[in-house]
Amino acid sequence: MNSRERVLTSMNYQQPDKVPIDFGSYHSSSIMAIAYARLRDYLGLPKRPIKVYDIPQQLAIIDDDVLDRFNVDAIELGRGFNNDDADWKEWVLPDGTECLIPKWISPVLDDEGSWLIHGPDGTPIAIQKKGMVYFDQTYYPYAEDPEEKIDRLEEMYDYMMWTALSSPPGPHSWDEEGMKYLAEGAKKLRESTDRAIVGIYMGSLFEISQMFWRNDNFYMALAAEPDLVHRWLDKLVDELARGKKMESILRG
Repeated sequence: MNSRERVLTSMNYQQPDKVPIDFGSYHSSSIMAIAYARLRDYLGLPKRPIKVYDIPQQLAIIDDDVLDRFNVDAIELGRGFNNDDADWKEWVLPDGTECLIPKWISPVLDDEGSWLIHGPDGTPIAIQKKGMVYFDQTYYPYAEDPEEKIDRLEEMYDYMMWTALSSPPGPHSWDEEGMKYLAEGAKKLRESTDRAIVGIYMGSLFEISQMFWRNDNFYMALAAEPDLVHRWLDKLVDELARGKKMESILRG
């Protein structure tokens, strides 16, 4: 029984030959890049550039030699895209470890040693202060004037950390060319491995709402302005259904 069969058997509530192992097929089961670099050193594996695919949480793409070492059965679909050297650029982790990050993400170092991420108009939307090991969201598009901004949801994606800092496959458009790129990448990945491939879709409506509004604002709106929240959720569902800005929401 190979890895893909093992995972599918388990998902069908049947007994596999052994318990499937997951290490990095989802953000919650992944590993921060700092820890991953140290893990490779501990295992005596060759030095190689650490690719950080999730900038807010600074999660690393787990290389095949580590997957093989732990007999991992599942991987993330996102590793099938942006595999050219030109898709990545150099950066440095908080502990000084050199790494690579997606080319479309541009952190800026300020005079106090903090890394900042800006929206299209220069609004700071995320910060990694000196000593921090991840980015913190600093701007919530719907924290102010939510009613006026609901019909501008597509524009607001670029001002919310979790959608602005998209993971591979990154900001590829959902036109004919973009869909061809995604299809070819997914097919090539499937043909290259017998591991189960997990496609991540960050489609939790209330989680996304908390990210756009800020937790306290969204909870208060749920209680005090239900009509406004219904309008917001209808707009969000509509855009998700039509695939608008889906390249930012499809995280891997």
